[in-house]
Amino acid sequence: MRSELSVDIPAVRSWATALRRTGERMEADPPSPGAGPVWSCTAANAAAVAAAQRILALLTGDIAGISEAALTTMDDYEAADDRAAAALRRMR
Repeated sequence: MRSELSVDIPAVRSWATALRRTGERMEADPPSPGAGPVWSCTAANAAAVAAAQRILALLTGDIAGISEAALTTMDDYEAADDRAAAALRRMR
């Protein structure tokens, strides 16, 4: 068994960027109450849409945070990999 960890940094960065863009698209075009005649359910519909918009705002914030954490982790991984490579070169 080898204790070696290999991470495809470009793939993780690409995934994190795509995730961030998904969140941005969700945030840019949130649902809105449909237009139409006032019925007894119109207020309930508006309240449901407002609740969905609040939840969506929280979700897009979480998505942005996950994306940023993944990108930061890849920066840290690259830095650790560079330090390990430098240490190995010094031992030779």
